Amino acid sequence: MKRVTIQDVAKELNLSRNTVAKALNNSNTVAYETRYVVIKKAYEMGYSKLLPVVLNEFKIKDSLEGIKTIVVLARRELSTFWNRIIMGISDELNKNNCKLQFNFISIEEERNHILPIEMNSEVDGVIVLSVFEEEYIKRIAAYGCPIVFLDSPQQSGELLPYGDIVLFEGQESVKSMTRQLIMQGAKSLGFIGDITYCRTIYERYQGFRMAVTLAGLTEDESLYKVGYKPNHYYNREEVQEAIDALPYMPEGIVCANDDIAKDVILYLKEQGIRVPHDVMVTGFDNKDEMAFFTPSVTTAYISNQRMGKRLVQQLMWRILNREMPHEVITLGTEVVYKESSNRPK
Repeated sequence: MKRVTIQDVAKELNLSRNTVAKALNNSNTVAYETRYVVIKKAYEMGYSKLLPVVLNEFKIKDSLEGIKTIVVLARRELSTFWNRIIMGISDELNKNNCKLQFNFISIEEERNHILPIEMNSEVDGVIVLSVFEEEYIKRIAAYGCPIVFLDSPQQSGELLPYGDIVLFEGQESVKSMTRQLIMQGAKSLGFIGDITYCRTIYERYQGFRMAVTLAGLTEDESLYKVGYKPNHYYNREEVQEAIDALPYMPEGIVCANDDIAKDVILYLKEQGIRVPHDVMVTGFDNKDEMAFFTPSVTTAYISNQRMGKRLVQQLMWRILNREMPHEVITLGTEVVYKESSNRPK
């Protein structure tokens, strides 16, 4: 069998022989990320001169041996919106030789800080899909496993001590949708969404406010229904209460997500208010079930399956790089303009 050389590793990675040699000697003149890639590739190729101290620092050997157990935690309230995220997680875990343990957490379990029975010393990492209270997160973090969170409380600093955070971009996309309502002639605008719930909804609200301010419109905060709600406006009763509490009907309503937008439009129809003729409406998420909704809803497209894969990718990186600072990663979204924000001339 041919002996693997530095030149072989350099060729495989399309790097110079000098860079690879320095990386294999763990020289600080080579970026940390490059050293990790070189050492990992050299180990995979069977390079025989790797020092044990280098393998131990980068946790290369342990990372390539054995099946990892990854626990995914989520509240029972998850809807079909989450199916593709979970599919993405499952697909990416399979690629990384990992076993998935999915656990629904009830309100009582969260309140009493009861963790799943699967949480033990054999767990290699945790993905948290729901925004749990901090005391529950502390119980999870006590196991010492790397953690990656999907979304966070309004202030991400509350979670950063415990793990990495992956978010969907919301501020710029909602700002763009709000600007379109203004360009369509809307002078009064409302917003519906529980901004106390999570950072993503708060950032969408910030994008809405930015667009209103930049357009020079007079803000009427009585049209902003953003306070705490037990179901975060994810049921029709809370949406109806929000609309009934409006002092007057705005020309546009920006909703924190598609579920809220759907209930807004249905309730307005019951009141004889036409969308988009009388009131324009926007959502967020581009949910599959909205494909046949009339009118079609202007929204922001997010790739749920890509998010699932990205959560796993971040966790795999974190398992290998436990000493690196925790990160907040934002995945881009794409605005999809449809009928609900296009006022007929």
